[in-house]
Amino acid sequence: MPRRLVHAADLHLDSPFTGLGSLRDGLDGVLLDASLDALDDLVELCLAEDAEVLLLAGDQFDRAEGSSRGRQRLQRACARLTEAGTAVFAVHGNHDPLRGRSPLADVDGVTVFRPGRPQTHAVDPRGLGPVVVHGVSFGRAAEEDNLALGFARGDDPGLHVGLLHCMVGEREGHSRYAPCAVDDLLAARMDYWALGHVHRFTVEHESPPVVYAGALQGRSPKPSERGPHGAVVVEFEGDRVLGLRHVALDRVRFEEVELAIDGLDGEHGLTRALEGLAADAVRAAEGRLVVLRARLVGRGELHRLLSTAGELESLRRGLDEAAGPDLVWERIRAATGPAIDLDEVRAGQGLASTALAAFDALEHDPSACAALLAELTQSFGDTALAGLAEEDPAARLAAARDLVIGLLLDAEEAA
Repeated sequence: MPRRLVHAADLHLDSPFTGLGSLRDGLDGVLLDASLDALDDLVELCLAEDAEVLLLAGDQFDRAEGSSRGRQRLQRACARLTEAGTAVFAVHGNHDPLRGRSPLADVDGVTVFRPGRPQTHAVDPRGLGPVVVHGVSFGRAAEEDNLALGFARGDDPGLHVGLLHCMVGEREGHSRYAPCAVDDLLAARMDYWALGHVHRFTVEHESPPVVYAGALQGRSPKPSERGPHGAVVVEFEGDRVLGLRHVALDRVRFEEVELAIDGLDGEHGLTRALEGLAADAVRAAEGRLVVLRARLVGRGELHRLLSTAGELESLRRGLDEAAGPDLVWERIRAATGPAIDLDEVRAGQGLASTALAAFDALEHDPSACAALLAELTQSFGDTALAGLAEEDPAARLAAARDLVIGLLLDAEEAA
């Protein structure tokens, strides 16, 4: 029968969610408890899988000292596992660098790796053969050294596991702490690499597996935080990994849906289409609370309505008031355009044609584009354009172009 270990990372226990828009009353406690409830489910997963080892790959807390409630919950969780025969190994990452004594240091059966050079500890909780874990913690938040270079397998028998919080390669939205390459990890000859820092479950290398478990619980509507989050169950025999699977343990699921307004039958068609997409997201979440963001794209008559001051927020509130207890409409953004033919406008002779030529030129002038976007966002205030602050400049420029061209065409028609 295969043996099992569980790999988790980036628990960020008892930390508030970030980057959220509007939420209905009464959800603050649910969101704050989500990371702790996911930890409880992680314990249940380890017990159900009869896991011999739990690997915690850093950022158990959102800051170095964490919170008293978070520390207590983690201590109790680990004590419950070690009493059941599951050994726990942990490293600290950039959010919770180990500058003194770890909150887990006094829990029997828990091994916390110190900063500096990687250390090695072997365990054989079931008498079936050793699991040899190599690990090192961050001693400072902004760790710039390639810690992977210090790992080496050695001659000890058993499954060798590397436990590290690090950045493999380049990723947008993640700081380059303990930067390394896949080849650096492979050179250490580990049978499995349990990594932390990247919040989305990712297999960087198949054999031997180099794996980011991802965050235990998504923390915001950012792309890296959306979708399922949880832990990885690893099956092995001797020094061979037989397979792995990601198990969703999150209590709150962040999702974003995209809807094109082209051809929609007015506001009623818009709301029905959004409700349909929301229903799909709720079904996929399997009972979890879904915090939903929508992005409207495309061209059509609805663009005029969506560009009206306050209309997107009014649309969101109406949908949220009709939603069930397992759905929260967090924000609706629009990158839509009027139902116009831009090529036809370019071929024209009016002010709209002149303005469109200026927008076309701005696509190749980033500094002028940024200045114009700032000015237009301030001028138009609470419109779809103002709600695009998090979008890339190209999307914001297209939204500004469509807004301005639409207004100029309306003025030409009225003249």
